[in-house]
This record gives sequence, C-alpha cells and structure tokens, in this order.
Amino acid sequence: MIFFMIMPLLIGGFGNILIPLMLSSSDMIFPRLNALSLWLIIDSLFFMYLAMLLDGGVNAGWTFYVPLSIMNYYSVDLMLFSLHVAGLSSLLGSINFIITLLKACNLSILYSSLFLPLFPWSIFFTSILLILSLPVLAGSITMIIFDRHFNCSFFDPVRGGSLILFQHLFWFFGHPEAYILILPAFGLISDILSKFSQCVIFGRDSMLIALLVIGFLGCIVWGHHMFMVGFDIDTRAYYTSVTSIIAIPTGMKVFNWMATAWSGIGFLSSAMLWVYGFLFHFSFGGFTGLILANIIIDVLLHDSYFVVSHFHYVLSLGAVYTIYAAFYNYWVLFSSYYFFYDFLGRIHFIYFFISSNLVFFSMHSLGLYGFPRRIFDYYIVYFRFNWLASFGLIGIICSFIYFIINLICSYWWLFIYSSPLYSSLCLVSFNCVILDSLCVFGFALRFSSKCLILYGLLIIAVFIFLYSLLLLCFRCLFESIICCALYRTIYCSLFCSFLIVPFWLNCFVPFCLVLSL
Repeated sequence: MIFFMIMPLLIGGFGNILIPLMLSSSDMIFPRLNALSLWLIIDSLFFMYLAMLLDGGVNAGWTFYVPLSIMNYYSVDLMLFSLHVAGLSSLLGSINFIITLLKACNLSILYSSLFLPLFPWSIFFTSILLILSLPVLAGSITMIIFDRHFNCSFFDPVRGGSLILFQHLFWFFGHPEAYILILPAFGLISDILSKFSQCVIFGRDSMLIALLVIGFLGCIVWGHHMFMVGFDIDTRAYYTSVTSIIAIPTGMKVFNWMATAWSGIGFLSSAMLWVYGFLFHFSFGGFTGLILANIIIDVLLHDSYFVVSHFHYVLSLGAVYTIYAAFYNYWVLFSSYYFFYDFLGRIHFIYFFISSNLVFFSMHSLGLYGFPRRIFDYYIVYFRFNWLASFGLIGIICSFIYFIINLICSYWWLFIYSSPLYSSLCLVSFNCVILDSLCVFGFALRFSSKCLILYGLLIIAVFIFLYSLLLLCFRCLFESIICCALYRTIYCSLFCSFLIVPFWLNCFVPFCLVLSL
C-alpha cells in the first residue's frame, strides 16, 4: 500500500499531472527520467508479487525485522531487491520534481506565496524527505543482504550484531515515510478546499511554515516506534515531547482548513464530502496519536490494535480520502468532458465513510481490550469486534463498485457527446433531460422514470445496509435473550440473509444504471 498504491498515485500520479499545469509548463524537466521512474516501479511491483508467491511468501512482515529477514528464505531476497528498485524509482522522481520546481520558474515566483499553489510546495518538501530518508533504507537493506550472503554480522545477534541498530535505521526511514505519504495529501486538500470554498486558503503563509516544520520534526522522532527496546528515561522524555510538539503545526493546518471552509461559500459537492471526511479522520487519528505519544500509555498499548487503528485513521484513510477527492475534483484532466454522477459520488462517500469507521473504529476497542496485532487467531471475547470489522470491509468493497460505475458512466457520456445524437439533446443534470424543440418529449419522460427507479433502488440498498448495521449492533442483546438452539438457528439464518441482500443490491443497482444508459 505504501510503495505501490499511495506513493504512485499521490506523488507520481497527481504530481506529474498537476505540477506542470500549475507551473504553466508543458512537461517535467526530465521526461525520460520520469519514464524510467515509472518503469522501475512496475518492475519493483513484479518482484514483490514474485516474492509473495515463492518459498511460502515473505515470512518477515512489512518491517522485515531481523532476525526474521536474515533467515534463509529466497522470497526475502526478492523482497529486498524489490525495495531497492522501488527506492531508486522514488529517488529519480524526487530529483525530477525538485529540479522542475526550481528551473521551471524563477526563484522570485517560487518564493512568492501568492502565486504557487500549496500542492507543488508539498511535493517539494516530500521530495526532500525522500532524498534524506531513502538512502538510509537502502543502506539497511544492503547490510541485511551482506548478513545473509557474505557472512557479515551487522544485525545477527548470534555473531555480535545489534537488533536495535536495524530498528533505528528502519524507523529513521519509516517515520519520515509517513509524512512523505501525507504531505502531498495536505497540498491537495488545501487546493480543493480553496476551490470549492471560493476563497484563498486561510493563513497561507502559516500553512507553508507548518509544512516545513512537520517535515523537519518528522525526521527526528523515529524513536517513538521503539519505546519498548529499553531507552533510558531522558531519551523517552525527548521522543515523547517532540512527538507531542508535532501536534502544533498539524493543528495549525486543521484550524486553517476549518477557517477556510467556514469563511468561504460552501459548495457541497462529492469532492468536498471527501475533503470533510479527510478532516474528520485525520483529526480523530491525531487525537489518538497524542494519546500514544505518552510513553506510559504507549507501553500499555504497544503492538495492539489501538496502534493499528491510529495510523490507519491518520495515514491510510487520510490518503485514500484525498485520492478520491482528487479524482472527483480533477476528473476533467482524465477525460475529455467533465461529467460524472454527483449522486453516485455521494452514495460512494456515505458507504465508504460508514464502512471505514466500522472497520477501524472497532479496532480501538480491540486494542483497549488487549488484542495484539499480527495474530490471526483470538479468543471468543474478541469475536464481536472482529466480526464488525469484517462487516465494514464488505461495505468498503461494495462502495468501490459505485466509483467504478462512475468511471464507466463518465466515458459512456463522452461517447454519447461525440455522437450526432448530442446535437438534439442537452443534458442539464442527472435528475432530468431537457430536450430541444425538435426532440420528442416521451424519450425524456422514459429517461426520467429510469432515474426515479434508480433513486428508489439506491435508497432501498442504503436502508437495508443501515438496518443490517443496527441488527449487528444489537446482536449481543439478541444472543442473550435467544437461548433455544432452534431459535438461535432461525435468527442466524435471518441475520445472514440481511447481510447478503445489501451485497446483491450493491451489485444489481449499478448494473441497472448501465442498462438504463
């Protein structure tokens, strides 16, 4: 997700598309270097898939902690090579971004906060963080390779190596990587919010300073991932205090976003809904981050699902909400005509918002109950929260169907507008079609009736989904009341049927939408 989903989309995708447009440039300064970066990330993805298929998969986790990563698994070699290639791809792209931003416009324009949008600034700071942190990751991977194949002992504790040394090297890259993923999201959210609020972003200079401070502090707080390795009290106090200080520039950015939304003209489109979803999840995850910054609480919640929920609220959901908001906002750059169903975008947001909170909010309770991460089996007392998270995952998959149908419908209308039929039709909104004087009114009436039917089916699907959610919440109450085995069987069958119906409705409604077109 980090190397092959968020970074290629937020940095490589939107960065390569939007930065030349925002700089009034035709392309990046080194287009062939840009192409090389693209092909390297594709090769890296191929080797990563190969590593997961061979030798039983990578049995070292995503952090590839030693001594697991120095054992004789051939899949680990492929994974290490894949990360080397992905790091080289990111370095080449970062060099290209920095030189493009410095050369495409003169320094006076670059430093003028009234001209350059915030997204190029965020890519600039992100590229600097990549250049500073990726060589450390490459060095630690190379040391693992030397331990595995050249009889060295950098990290092997049997031969005098240090396990904690690898954790320091990895998290010196790993924690700036979190800000590498979220800084481009900050820039996109600022630009989209400024556009739909129809005003300049509030406190724009302070937003630039906050980007700089967050990037700097993110490089010196990697130790809060290692509170359990036996730091002395002064080192623990340092990492606790500096981690808490990061909340100041982050809170400044959240305050400026809320002030911009409050002072501007709020046009509540699909993109703005995703922006508000980002603000909610990022703020909520930031509150849990302040809790985990305290060394006393972090020792209690270390390696629990509370930590998993924290960084998914901040990083994963924050990045995913930004990607969807950018797609809905900059869709005109991907198709020749700016058209998508705003209603489907809203339904997509509602389903995703409810389902993502079902998945990750329940993990807070699991973590507080002491449920450890990376454990596939669990006691029966954790069943309800795990089942709730699984139910939310089904809703996330169903919500993605609406996004796919929106993409298909967009290109479908592009095909219609390029046909001679468009000369007699004028599409005003999704709800109805207003025809010219030469058109037949019956066609518009039939089209409107199909839209009403689709509205009804979508409302039914949402109602059944919410009803299933309420039924799930009161499941423990029903189980305590229904004691007879026969009634329990009947109840479980009815409950499963209420889960299956929303899934098939989610598959059926977009299919009806395509047929109606």
